[in-house]
Amino acid sequence: MDTGDATYIKQLNRRILIEEIIKNISLSRSDLSRKTGLNKATISAQVSELINEQIVVEKTEGESVTRGRKPILLEINGGAGYSVGIDIDEHNLHFVFCNLKGELFHKEGISLKTVDFDEVMKQLLDYLSPAVSTFNGQFEPIGLVGIGVGIHGIVSNENQIVYTPKQQWSHYHITNLLKEHFDTPVYVDNNANLSVFAEQVYYEHIPDLFCITFYSGIGLGIMNNYQIYRGYQGFAGEIGHMIVEPGGLPCPCGNHGCWERYASEKALQQHLKEWYPDDAPLETVQHLLQTNPDHEVMEQYLDYFAVGLNNIINIFNPEKIVLNGTIINGNTAFIENLEQKLVSKFNNYLEIRASYLGEDACALGGASVALKNFFGVNMLNHVNYHYFKSDMLKPKRSTSS
Repeated sequence: MDTGDATYIKQLNRRILIEEIIKNISLSRSDLSRKTGLNKATISAQVSELINEQIVVEKTEGESVTRGRKPILLEINGGAGYSVGIDIDEHNLHFVFCNLKGELFHKEGISLKTVDFDEVMKQLLDYLSPAVSTFNGQFEPIGLVGIGVGIHGIVSNENQIVYTPKQQWSHYHITNLLKEHFDTPVYVDNNANLSVFAEQVYYEHIPDLFCITFYSGIGLGIMNNYQIYRGYQGFAGEIGHMIVEPGGLPCPCGNHGCWERYASEKALQQHLKEWYPDDAPLETVQHLLQTNPDHEVMEQYLDYFAVGLNNIINIFNPEKIVLNGTIINGNTAFIENLEQKLVSKFNNYLEIRASYLGEDACALGGASVALKNFFGVNMLNHVNYHYFKSDMLKPKRSTSS
């Protein structure tokens, strides 16, 4: 065996061990040997390196299973470092901070003053720089391991912003700016891609998963065999610009009749403003869903919603679809009404459900991508930690900066 082969095998074994430790929360060395099939000598050598790097720590089990010594368990050293996820939308910056175990320990929302790219970057750096300085002092010895950024638009496979319909950004590089400022790896992707990745990491560790985001626009994130599917040059998933009404309403993308002009939450709220100009759109939606779900506005909205969803199901035949939007999340009746309109005999899927991560999904996906790359693993699985089964961290109100 030459040196190249030995190095490759060593890296492969390291990846396998880290994936198992993350997935199972804590394991003994004998557990690792049994689950991975690796011999004890290999595990001992690899674990020693991970402990020396302070990526893994040893802990004694509280109760001994036998009369002998209490088993020594291995866990990821959550307090040694952290990652940052950032969701850049038209009007807000949303930050999340996760430790090496993937646990969210801080988040913040900031209202943007402008859509000008340079000004947005200034606001981002003005907030993030002191935050990173603070948390680097708390998470030692590794500190910041990476930053993942979500963009509501097209991002190339080279992390370049190709186009954002709302801000009209074109051919901008965020990666170089953040890398130089924070001296850490930076990953940029479409917000829907990061949202579906977060759903897979925290809730649905299945190889193929779809997530559709409905806020100001509509985006589709696709996990294919545990990997984000980006298509040729990263343009996959721009499902909001599927035409559902030929010659219909104009869209910033240049087409007419795009799905997001009829089925995004922004479109619904604008339509409701015409009917109820003095009422808050979101409250109006909730009221209509409870008292008059057959209202003309809601009925038309669900019709357009179903048209696009029907197309996605028939084209891709997904196992599970997660819908993420302010109106959808936590609203079982909405999805029940929607599924009644999916009547095609070709519609074949296991489940359609609302997101449990909500508006945090994109930023959590960014933080998770940074962790995945730091560990050098193929898959990141935090499902067994049950981080979001309870109100772990109440959201902070957006602030101006």
